[in-house]
Amino acid sequence: MARSAPESKVGAERARMFRLTYASPIRGMTPAKLVNVLDAYERGFLREAALLVQKILARDDQAKPCDSKRRRAVTGLEWEILPLDDSPEAAEDKQALEACYNNLTAVDALNQNKRGGIRALFRLMMSAVPLEYAPFEIVWQPDAPGGLTAEFRHLPLQFFENTTGSLRYLASDSVLYGADLDEFFGEGGWMVCAGEGMIEALAIAWMFKTPNGLKAWVNFSEKFGIPGLHGKTAATKGSAEWEAMKDALTGFGEDLAILTNESGSITPIEIKNSGASPHRDLVDRMDRAISRLFFGGDLATMSKEGSAVGSNAQAPDAEYLVRDDAAMITDTLQYFVDRRVIEYLRGPGVAPKAFFKLLPPAELNVERELKTDEFLIARGVEVAKSDLRSRYGRSEPEAGEPLASAPVAAPPLFPAANEAAASLTRAAFRSNARADIVAAKRDAFAPLATRLAEIIGIADPTAQDAALLKFRHDLPRFAREHLITEPEIEAWVRANGTAMIDGAATAAAARKTSA
Repeated sequence: MARSAPESKVGAERARMFRLTYASPIRGMTPAKLVNVLDAYERGFLREAALLVQKILARDDQAKPCDSKRRRAVTGLEWEILPLDDSPEAAEDKQALEACYNNLTAVDALNQNKRGGIRALFRLMMSAVPLEYAPFEIVWQPDAPGGLTAEFRHLPLQFFENTTGSLRYLASDSVLYGADLDEFFGEGGWMVCAGEGMIEALAIAWMFKTPNGLKAWVNFSEKFGIPGLHGKTAATKGSAEWEAMKDALTGFGEDLAILTNESGSITPIEIKNSGASPHRDLVDRMDRAISRLFFGGDLATMSKEGSAVGSNAQAPDAEYLVRDDAAMITDTLQYFVDRRVIEYLRGPGVAPKAFFKLLPPAELNVERELKTDEFLIARGVEVAKSDLRSRYGRSEPEAGEPLASAPVAAPPLFPAANEAAASLTRAAFRSNARADIVAAKRDAFAPLATRLAEIIGIADPTAQDAALLKFRHDLPRFAREHLITEPEIEAWVRANGTAMIDGAATAAAARKTSA
């Protein structure tokens, strides 16, 4: 089981020695050196690659906001403890886990000023996305108020090596091979969050962008930003007039003002193709590559390649990534934390009957949910008002607050001249399964009602029959514009078309009889 004493195995001295011996991995980095760093990373020696990418994430103006945005998408999610059943054991496990997660502390071992609660833990765990691994020391605190909790100390990846296929802790920066995590931290005293990892891709993109792109772009701008000058003078070399022209050329770069006599002139030197730098496209390409690494598409503030300015190409992919990140954190905490808390509560080997879950963003298809709710309510299925309010994000009205009312019912689809005709019409509509379509699409069907009313008003029987036939002919086109599928169209016309025409004809006949 976890250690009972709230003491860290990685003391302040380890962090102090690292800082004292730290050397920037960026200084002097070349493509050849980067190859060696990445080869060492593949062999399991993580130090140099981890240091390099950490510095890229801290300095690069594209990588830093991408990393920050990916982390914030997760730290804002809600979490809960879910019981497996209604048993007393599940309720007790839920209570113990809630106490643990509500009272835990997360801290950066290299900078202990950075500490917080569970959202700080999520943020630190998200370093596994770019760095592949986010290692933690777990310092359990059994005597904390509310029950067992822990301090999660995020350890930098450069404190570990992976030559055996499992992370091992390096007690100092001078050793190549580390200690087994269970042996060094104790069983249950550590946690490793494993993510997708993008160390190699980020390092390569940075190499093309910064040393090969931005640096060359700056040099190009310094060299060709101000044109060269060609001074001409009739004076003898070394003479006072010659030296005066020389001083004028020198001073031009400082104050852009010169004075020459009529025999002297200064002409700018134009260098062909110096107006546009090729490095800008390279830098832009690498910025897009970094964005794609984090989100699968360009950032919303950047345009797509081509003419689609201001696109947000990464939005659909980003939704899936947030869900994947939430699942990564959920799986890690269930494995390393939930089991230990319940074993502490009930004994070794006891499986938890409640578990932690970081809730992914709600995915609500409003149109589909509305149709489902209408279908259920129309068929007598009980749906709680509180459930509807929760699903659609509506709060319960306060006492005395004005309430919204249902819309006034629309008039009948077509008028009935007498009770017999009205009964015939109602029976016709009750006998088919499309009555709910008429009710749901009443506004869309209003033109039909208007047209039927006009046909009923035609006094000439021959003209009225012709109008009814034309109306019948136009029904399929109308249905295609307002319904969904061909089978539905055919069924609607077959079920309702005849009834509507019969009703109109009956009403017209009744009107003429009464006249």
